[in-house]
Amino acid sequence: MVSRDLLADLLRSTDERFRRRVPEALDPTEYHADRLERLADPEEPVPEVPGESGSLAAHEGEYVRRIRVLDDASLGIVLTGPAYADNPVVYANETFRELTGYSLAALRGENLRLLQGPETDEAPVADLREALSTWSRVTVEPGTTAPTGARSRTACRSSRSPTRPDR
Repeated sequence: MVSRDLLADLLRSTDERFRRRVPEALDPTEYHADRLERLADPEEPVPEVPGESGSLAAHEGEYVRRIRVLDDASLGIVLTGPAYADNPVVYANETFRELTGYSLAALRGENLRLLQGPETDEAPVADLREALSTWSRVTVEPGTTAPTGARSRTACRSSRSPTRPDR
């Protein structure tokens, strides 16, 4: 299984570096080779994603292109927009959607609070909120609630990222 730190580093890198490092770092079952190759063309638009609505800022599109390559990674990956009111979900990879039971359409534009239920432990949520407000890293297990009401304890990690990927 790929580490969270490695995934965060990969996502912040340039397309060229990302394309070179992904095959070295991940098992072939954890990424889409065809999507990885399309990153070679900077003019390649962000492909339409079923359930996605709304437009993306240019830097968000760059991240989404990379995250879509990692749709099958063993870890769930979510891109949020902390510069927007209420830090809405911009994109969530397939693994995250499978783990939580939420579709991209249900997640997009929402705050990840929607994963909280009546049994969510408030201490990890407070730690995560503090890390997000100070742009710090933290790993917590607040417990999540799927749309069906099913509960799970999934680790959640906040990884600070620059507004734009490295050039």
